[in-house]
Amino acid sequence: MFDFDAFLETLKADLTEVVSDFGEDLKDDLLKDAGDFALQTKEDLIKWSKMLKDGELSQEDFEFLLEAKKDLAEMEALKQRGLAQAKLDKLKLTIIDTVAGSVRKVIS
Repeated sequence: MFDFDAFLETLKADLTEVVSDFGEDLKDDLLKDAGDFALQTKEDLIKWSKMLKDGELSQEDFEFLLEAKKDLAEMEALKQRGLAQAKLDKLKLTIIDTVAGSVRKVIS
């Protein structure tokens, strides 16, 4: 069984490491938006993570499925800061990449 709570803790730690690329002042908002995305996609993350661990899904397919969900990352906290759309899109991709990496850490 996929330990979603362990995943959330790993995600938070991993995002804290990459937040410096965007500025420390965005840390809290980035963590909030990433957490919201994880909760919105919880059922899929649990299902896909099990499939990935069991070899029923390749890493590439897993990442493709996550990319398909990126529009669910509404980025409300970051939008309120008035960030440009290009920066919001880059942050979304960072969240997706970090989610994938955090899942790999939890299932291995």
